[in-house]
Amino acid sequence: MTPIATDAATPSPLSPPEAFPSDPATAAAASSGSEVVDLTDAATTPATPADGGPANHPARPTPTAAPPPSDAVGRADDVRETVASQIHELLDEGIVVRDVFVGWVAAIEVAGCPARYRASGADGWGFPGWSPALAGATVGRAALVRHLDRTSSPMSDPTLPEPLEAVRDWFREAGRAPASSVAEWIAELMQDGDKATVAATAANATRWMAGFLRTVGWPLPERLAVVVDNPEGPFGRSWPKRWRLKGTPVSVGSSPDAIVGKVAPSGRFDLLVHRPSAPLDGALYHRAAFEAAAGALSNRIVAANVKVTTADTGDCARFPVTPDLLDQGVRLVVDVVRQRLVAADDADPDDATPSPACHWCPQLEDCHPGQAWLAGPHGRWRNGLPTLA
Repeated sequence: MTPIATDAATPSPLSPPEAFPSDPATAAAASSGSEVVDLTDAATTPATPADGGPANHPARPTPTAAPPPSDAVGRADDVRETVASQIHELLDEGIVVRDVFVGWVAAIEVAGCPARYRASGADGWGFPGWSPALAGATVGRAALVRHLDRTSSPMSDPTLPEPLEAVRDWFREAGRAPASSVAEWIAELMQDGDKATVAATAANATRWMAGFLRTVGWPLPERLAVVVDNPEGPFGRSWPKRWRLKGTPVSVGSSPDAIVGKVAPSGRFDLLVHRPSAPLDGALYHRAAFEAAAGALSNRIVAANVKVTTADTGDCARFPVTPDLLDQGVRLVVDVVRQRLVAADDADPDDATPSPACHWCPQLEDCHPGQAWLAGPHGRWRNGLPTLA
C-alpha cells in the first residue's frame, strides 16, 4: 500500500485524498477538467494498491496545471478588461436596463435555459430576500466562525463544534444583538413569532455546518478562513461581495464559502464552495467557472483552484483555474447581461433548452420545445422511473 501522490504542478492548500470517479456525476466533472477527490476522512492518510486500484475503475483524471501564481494579478486584469469590453459592447445597442446583478444562481439559470431565466422577470433577476433555503449557508458559516472564535485561545485550538448547539447559540445572540443583515432578518422573525421559518433556517444551517465539517475534515486545514460579514477573529474573513462596472448598471457577485491559502500576489489560494447536495453535472462546472471569474473581478487576483464540496456524497471536485475555465466564467457573466437585454427588448427568441427541469418549469404551458421534449422518450422519465401516461 502506497500513498497516492499529489500533483506537484498544482499544489493546493487543501490537499484531500483523491478518488476514482465511479458515477456519472464525478465522471462528468473529471471530463470537464476537474480532479475528483474524496474528503470523507481528511485526517487519515489515503492509500491505494500499487497497481492503481481495481480494474473496473475508470482511469484517474489528470488535472490541467494552473498557471503560475506570479501572473495572478495580470490574469485578473485581463478578465476585467474582457468583461468590461463585452458588456459595453452589449450596452451600446441602446437598450435600457436597470440594476443588472450577476450572481451564480443567475449564471447557472442562463446556462441551463435562457428562456426560463428571461421569463422569471424582476422577481427572478435580483435578490429575492432571505428565506430558509438562502439563509442556511450564511447562518451556518456565521455560527461556525463564532464557535471557533469563542472556543480558541492563544494557548489552545478550537473545539469541534456540535452543529445544532453552535447554530442555537448563534440564534440566541442574533435575537439579542443582530450584527448582520441575515441576523437582523432572524431577529425580526423572532419578534413576529414566526417559529416555523426560524426552525427551518436553523435546520438548513445545521445541515450546512455538519456537511462542511464532514467534507473538509477536522481539524480544519491550515490557512482556511470561512467567509463571513464583519469577521472578528482569525477563523473568518471578509470577501468583496460585488464588482461594479463603472458607468453601467451591471454588478457581479462572488460568493465562495471559504478561502484556503494566502490571498496576495506572492501567495496562492483556493476558493472553496460547499453544497449540501450534489448539483447536476453541468452546474458543478458552471459554478466553478463562475466563481473563478467573479472572484477575479471582485478581488483583482486569480485563485489557483476552485473546489466544490458536496455533503451528500462527501466528495470534492477540484477545478484548476486555467484560461479555459476563466473564459467559460466570462461567458457566463456576459450571457446573463445579454439575456437581461433581450428581456428588456421584449424579444422572444426560440432558445429554450429542454431538460428534466421542464417538469416543474412555470413557463411550460407557453414553451413548445419543453412540451415536445416531455412528450418524447426522454421526457417520459422522471427521477429515474417511467412516467405513467
